[in-house]
Amino acid sequence: MKTSLKYFDDIQPGGVITLGPRPLTEEDSLRFCNEFDRLPFHLDPAQAKNSIYGQLIASGLHTLSLTASIVVDGFLVHTSMTGASGMESVRWHRPVTLPNQLSVRVTVLETKPPIPGKRYGVVKCMLETLGQDGDLVMSATVDYLLKIRV
Repeated sequence: MKTSLKYFDDIQPGGVITLGPRPLTEEDSLRFCNEFDRLPFHLDPAQAKNSIYGQLIASGLHTLSLTASIVVDGFLVHTSMTGASGMESVRWHRPVTLPNQLSVRVTVLETKPPIPGKRYGVVKCMLETLGQDGDLVMSATVDYLLKIRV
């Protein structure tokens, strides 16, 4: 059964959905870090063991990217989202150990009606990324632009 597309008008503050989990393997992490975040504690097990983390951990940038992907696949593709106008308050609360399973809790914080003449409103969401143990590993707020019904 096909889900109907959600527009700005359909979204209410206080709504919460949990998406995932999505696996994160050591191989995935090494591939990402070799290209985008070449810090030794992400790439070298010996250096990671001697770091404050005591083991290889995922890059925070990888965690952020996976969070975005989980939200797109599980939520935004089912909406009239036409872009985003900002992200703020990105925080990494604890390291993501490997392997892991990440889930994302999306909470609609507020909706801002369209500016006169615009055909979209702003939906401010809190994204909370959870590790396989249920602990909060990352959070951020994002302003998504969703089309209104015409």
